[in-house]
Amino acid sequence: MSRVSREQAAENRANVVAVASALFRRRGLDGVGIDELMAEAGLTRGGFYGQFGSKDALAGEACSHAFDGVEKAWGAVGVGDPAGRLRRLTEFYFTPKPPGRECPMATLSGDAARSPAGSPLRQAFTAGLRRLARLVADESGGDKALVLMAAIVGAAVLRRASDDASLSDSMEVAILRFADAAAK
Repeated sequence: MSRVSREQAAENRANVVAVASALFRRRGLDGVGIDELMAEAGLTRGGFYGQFGSKDALAGEACSHAFDGVEKAWGAVGVGDPAGRLRRLTEFYFTPKPPGRECPMATLSGDAARSPAGSPLRQAFTAGLRRLARLVADESGGDKALVLMAAIVGAAVLRRASDDASLSDSMEVAILRFADAAAK
């Protein structure tokens, strides 16, 4: 059996983290098995425990990976007129994303809430949430920006859990109006 180079091992690890991030956001931690995850990454189960130790450890890394992507995207949306920043952020947030690319605050919050305090997932979720809150509040106006952040995530969670698209659309319109008012 041949060994992979350190570079290949690092690439494989990064690939597994990215695949796990997408799968966990689509189906939750309990909805994804290690065999399926590794097959999706194009690897065998054998390498999993040597790289990650546990599914819980991988969940923490996958969550951090998801928040990294959101932070980068939100930072790019924030460029330009500061007065319209909250509106742009809200519009961007409500723009449909491909499966597995949705916001980790909306898709992983339930898993994080069920994870024990101090677990890798809970720690990564908390750190990511803090980073995004700091990004939004520091650049957009404190309390109003945090309220808006909570509202957009809440609307996304409710949309995912409800069959009433009309009600979800109405919530999003109301939040967009709040974003406009918050900029004044």
